Amino acid sequence: MATRRQVQTAVGAHLVGGLKAPDAETAMRTAAGVLGRHLRAVTDGETGDRSQWIFWQIGRLTAVDGIEVAGLSENPDTENEDYREFPQLAIDPSVTQLPPRALGYADAAEASYGVYRRLRDEGVIPPDVKFQVSIPTPYATVVAWVPVQTQAMFFPVYADAIAAEVRDIARAVDRDDLVIQYDVAVEFGVLTASFPAAGNLAEKQYIIEALQQALEDVPAGVERGLHLCYGDYKHRHFHAPEDLSVCVDLANGVGAAADFIHMPVDRENGRDPAYHEPLRDLSPVPRRLALGVIDYDGDPQRTRDLVAAASAGSGGMMFEVATECGMARIDERGPGGPTLERLLTLHAEVAAPVR
Repeated sequence: MATRRQVQTAVGAHLVGGLKAPDAETAMRTAAGVLGRHLRAVTDGETGDRSQWIFWQIGRLTAVDGIEVAGLSENPDTENEDYREFPQLAIDPSVTQLPPRALGYADAAEASYGVYRRLRDEGVIPPDVKFQVSIPTPYATVVAWVPVQTQAMFFPVYADAIAAEVRDIARAVDRDDLVIQYDVAVEFGVLTASFPAAGNLAEKQYIIEALQQALEDVPAGVERGLHLCYGDYKHRHFHAPEDLSVCVDLANGVGAAADFIHMPVDRENGRDPAYHEPLRDLSPVPRRLALGVIDYDGDPQRTRDLVAAASAGSGGMMFEVATECGMARIDERGPGGPTLERLLTLHAEVAAPVR
């Protein structure tokens, strides 16, 4: 008796941002070489200063007159002790505007886009693979590095500066080539009471409206989306999610403003289909959904378990496979871990190509 062919739900691969490589060219060559048929967009790997996500913004901001480092914060309620102390920035009230391109994101994107164009012309990057620029939300840097007392004052200043960087990126990069991804992590720290935030900055509705505004700041014609994250230092969460309900709440909140959404899959809880059942409540369903089902330890069986649970729990929803966060710091958990090439190959082993 013939059996019904199982529908492939894992199709394509999404790169969150960081790739462990010495430079942008190596990062893009490696990713395209392993995953070219699976990719819709390639990142420059966020190499160099950007490999530590928002940490490099401390140096960028303290280069501005009126901003300096002023001690450490304490977050005693955070489950993961690695997140309990953060540097804090003293912001003088006179800082009402940041200099053009002070944050460095537009300069980095413009430099990497030249490399991307050359590699595409050489045939290394397939012609229909876009150039993805991943940028932390304004909320992330402000709430992480700025004391509660001055967060509300500095948030619009930094948000305006990020919006200006995004506009400059859209001027430097052909809009048909460009994908903008906002990295959303500190927001989850606040929503899980792991990090403090000032006043209404701690409210879910404020976070949703800030995300909507960031997405609307992306110029028309540019694909835009969100990477949702529960923290990634040493590839450990500051709070282990029990399911995807908070991610779905935020995704539904921003609605059609996001063309794509990436959600994390906890390597333990995510093996239970119930972890993924909130995906059935996505409304609207984004044009592209990516799930962090690729195990950071490179364990193929765990990865297959996570993919199977995502497929079953979501009710057969189509999704791209991804790691939970970037792959720039895959050696943080000690020696003996997988190489970048191995992790990229694992994407291809569990997902069908898009072309």
